[in-house]
Amino acid sequence: MWLVYLFISITIIIVSVCQAEESPEDLYRRTIKQWQSSSQQSYRPWKEYTIELLDRWNDSKTNPYHNRLQLVGGLEEGILAIERETVAQGEGTNVQRDQVLSQLYRAYGEVLLDLTALECYSLALDPHTLLIGIETVSKDTPPSTYLCKENADNALKNSITLDATNSKSEKLLQSITEGSVHERKPKEFMSELFDSFAETFDDKLVKDLKYVVPSLVGEAAKSFNSRYKAVLDAGCGTGLAGRHLRPLIAKDGVMIGVDASQNMLDIAAKCTTQRGCGLDKDAIIEGEEEPLYDDLLFMDLEDMTLQNTLANKGGNIQGFDLIVAADVFVYFGSLDKVLAKFAKLSTKGAKLIFSCERATEEEAPLGWRLLTSGRFSHTKWHVLDAATSAGYNLVSYQEIVPRFERGDPVHGHLFVFELTGKRDEL
Repeated sequence: MWLVYLFISITIIIVSVCQAEESPEDLYRRTIKQWQSSSQQSYRPWKEYTIELLDRWNDSKTNPYHNRLQLVGGLEEGILAIERETVAQGEGTNVQRDQVLSQLYRAYGEVLLDLTALECYSLALDPHTLLIGIETVSKDTPPSTYLCKENADNALKNSITLDATNSKSEKLLQSITEGSVHERKPKEFMSELFDSFAETFDDKLVKDLKYVVPSLVGEAAKSFNSRYKAVLDAGCGTGLAGRHLRPLIAKDGVMIGVDASQNMLDIAAKCTTQRGCGLDKDAIIEGEEEPLYDDLLFMDLEDMTLQNTLANKGGNIQGFDLIVAADVFVYFGSLDKVLAKFAKLSTKGAKLIFSCERATEEEAPLGWRLLTSGRFSHTKWHVLDAATSAGYNLVSYQEIVPRFERGDPVHGHLFVFELTGKRDEL
């Protein structure tokens, strides 16, 4: 009988301890209070906060009293709190902040990798989650860990970008990815992401976010040549940039769009010289109605070759004399490979026009940085270095505001390069 009493007593003690433990929400509030009252706003409370949540996470595997999704939410709230403060105070250099934020992102990536399919599914249905790509998940979607693994990849890349000495993040990242880190988002992830909101893409960008990159690349292309023989709209999406490029195509020239989202391409395929692709419904365009694009190809940009893009186009076309990438490189980290690919697709003297989100060297010591939005920003020096290595010379550079988010301008830059290297040397 005494064994029964002992078991009951131990159970009561365990329950009492668990009930006395702060909830993740209370822990978050206490950390915020300590942080705001600390001298020079020390980030030490956030370091302790991250350690505490990770300890509870590890304990949750054997302790049923820990709500695992609440612990995930606690890490998300910590990330948001520091990111908000960063925006409010300006994104200047702050080593302590970046190291702690790197630890939070690493912890976030770690727990996302540990979630079950059902837990990941439940998290994706939470409207307050930081997961990117929740548009692809609905109540009818089967439970899967796919989205959480992709977001873990993003979180760990962000962690390393914030603190290159964070070896734990690098080891975790290498365990789930092939090749070197910081390269780009997986093409399958991007395809699913853009397929999910292709129908509303134009309205959200142009009307809601005041997106201007398509017109900017069109103006830049026109300023250097009014007639191009072969144009590649890389990452063409629904054809917003193509609308501004079509008038610049020579009579016997071609314009080809390439994208990794079939749904986007299906929309672009409906566009003509008089309808669709950002054109106002009431606009009156003179001339014969023709398809906006001569060809639309479903493929990854790094898989392009002259054979699978320009073959059988006639006119003795040897390569592209204009390549445009409007807001495409926000889904790439290092630009070395993709710019080298573009150079091999181009004729000597060809123009290359593209936009990026802008980062300072302090924010992105590697040359690029994964933002909490899930996009990459790039420094000017990284772009110049990658382009020069591929055989390009800078023709013009402009700091721009590609769009607005939550009413705030996004910092970007627009580049125009000319290919001066010989293709057999690239």
